[in-house]
Amino acid sequence: MCWLLVVLAHFIKAIILFCRLRSSLWLQFKPHHIAAGAAYLAAKLLNFDLAFYQNIWQEFETTPAILQDVSEQLMELF
Repeated sequence: MCWLLVVLAHFIKAIILFCRLRSSLWLQFKPHHIAAGAAYLAAKLLNFDLAFYQNIWQEFETTPAILQDVSEQLMELF
């Protein structure tokens, strides 16, 4: 689990830097919402089962609607 968090952290940093250059995503959402959306998207692309970690999104103080919106906009960038 620890290695996955490290990989996700690096992925999130890259996404946030990339978004600041190519998108207005960072104007629409708070940084922790973008980080949660990037983590959600990364887990989804890696086929990582998030059912066991449902409370993790509460740590990011976000909602499923925000996660969906951020991840959709991130997918549009790629």
